Amino acid sequence: MGRQLGWVWFGGERFRIYCIPYFDDAGNQFGIIDIESNNLISTTLGVDPQADYSWNTAIVVGTKIYCIPFFRFAGNQFGIIDTISNNLTLTTLGVDPQAYYHWNPCAAVGTKIYCIPYANNVGNQFGIIDTISNNLTLTTLGLDPQISYQWTASVVVGTKIYCIPFFLAGNQFGIIDTTSNSLTLTTLGLDPQTDYQWTASVVVGTKIYCIPYANTAGNQFGIIDTTSNSLTLTALGLNPQINYSWTTAILIGTKIYCIPYIASAGNQFGIIDTTSNSLTLTTLGVDPQRNYMWRRSVAV
Repeated sequence: MGRQLGWVWFGGERFRIYCIPYFDDAGNQFGIIDIESNNLISTTLGVDPQADYSWNTAIVVGTKIYCIPFFRFAGNQFGIIDTISNNLTLTTLGVDPQAYYHWNPCAAVGTKIYCIPYANNVGNQFGIIDTISNNLTLTTLGLDPQISYQWTASVVVGTKIYCIPFFLAGNQFGIIDTTSNSLTLTTLGLDPQTDYQWTASVVVGTKIYCIPYANTAGNQFGIIDTTSNSLTLTALGLNPQINYSWTTAILIGTKIYCIPYIASAGNQFGIIDTTSNSLTLTTLGVDPQRNYMWRRSVAV
């Protein structure tokens, strides 16, 4: 599909949305949206417009946004945005600038950020950032360094982080207990050979909804009950032949909005009513032919 901007949306206390550049195609322009006036300001926040920082994900802790590197194009530099002053700091936090950590999802528990490995290029090392001291610790949490677990999403339930599998390593979930910094691997009963391709996940109470990106498994959602650690598969009435291409999802009240990445299904949003476990499809009036390439979303 080539290279794309891949903006990530994050909001601060002053009702702003920060759109984070993934590649430098537009000169590393951040988009800062004031949602009260619906105005957008484009700014590089002082970063090199020619550098590929490859910030594939970002997370808010307090009033700061941590932009997490996926590739090493710019030497594994994190971007830390102070949303009060709108200043950005670049730092490697001490990691090897030449290593491919391939941190894809990340999750915050208290003042710590857990950067979750997508591939095993550096032996499945997690990066745990203490945002108070701005120190980063590398650890495998006991994982086999030779296996690619391919976790593409993560969510927090209480003090536990659930790492959601995309396909490899037999569809093993990684459940991190952040109190003891221990990790448990489990398939939760999944078929280890089926390609579910869950790239987004949302917490609703004590349940986790895993959202399908492609229809390789017939568009089956995975609904995890974290109390019993049991998983239910359901298509929620979706056509099993259509690729809806949902890469991100967000919870508003009791409804989950699944956001299309490309127009493979005519940019149909999926709106899940988690009370009735029913799903509605709608374009919300967007152009059904255009690839908007929305990668991340957040409610403000």
